[in-house]
Amino acid sequence: ALSELIAEQLYARYQYQRTALARQFPFMMGNDVWKGGGKLSPNDQVGDVLRQGTLGIGFIGGHNAMMALYGEGHAHSQKAWDTLFEAVTEMNKVADEYKQKYQLNFSVLATPAEGLSGRFTRMDRRKYGIIPGVTDNDYYVNSFHVDVKEPITITEKIKREAPFHAITRGGHITYVELDGEAQKNVKAIAKIVKVMHDEGIGYGSINHPVDTCQACGYKGVIYDKCPVCQSENIMRMRRITGYLTGDLSTWNSAKRAEERDRVKHG
Repeated sequence: ALSELIAEQLYARYQYQRTALARQFPFMMGNDVWKGGGKLSPNDQVGDVLRQGTLGIGFIGGHNAMMALYGEGHAHSQKAWDTLFEAVTEMNKVADEYKQKYQLNFSVLATPAEGLSGRFTRMDRRKYGIIPGVTDNDYYVNSFHVDVKEPITITEKIKREAPFHAITRGGHITYVELDGEAQKNVKAIAKIVKVMHDEGIGYGSINHPVDTCQACGYKGVIYDKCPVCQSENIMRMRRITGYLTGDLSTWNSAKRAEERDRVKHG
């Protein structure tokens, strides 16, 4: 299986990385960031210090794969959802098997793929042509996420994605996108957090726009022009998956396309 091939590749990479010397990582070893690294001499191999790390089997494009198989995504098709969940479950079983085989921290990672999502679509478009819902976008949808364009409620999005968190122990996130300022939606945010908690979300994120006029300093949701001074010099802060990345204009083209397509909930 492909997951087994990836697991073996990870193990081979791990064996190679063990031969690195402590002096190649002066900060990590010198400050004992990796437990045991502080005891190594500069020319010692890092060896078992790396055992506490994680060997992650990642994946992207769950939605796109279901579109290729069924012509519809797992947001609304139960058959597509069941298939994707079964596929990720099998990946998790492989991770567990290799964890026992090598006594290392193999895991399945719900990959955000900031730079990879656009690269994969370009490669597949050249090989397979335009496939609706698969290669006709600038990006693949992250991991098990429902398509960012799906007209789905916040609660339903959380419920569709939550079960995947238990089987992606190397890392996962579920986010919802708000169309207004967070400070004006405190009660709504509290409700969203409760739903995330009740459904078993491991890492939940609530994204909201933060715009700043570079001319007069006004902060708020700004559309084309600043409502105070009419300036078009606007810095637009957005979250990409789980962290801030600065002005929206600095994102790569695939992620800018994804942000544009995201359904914003009021």
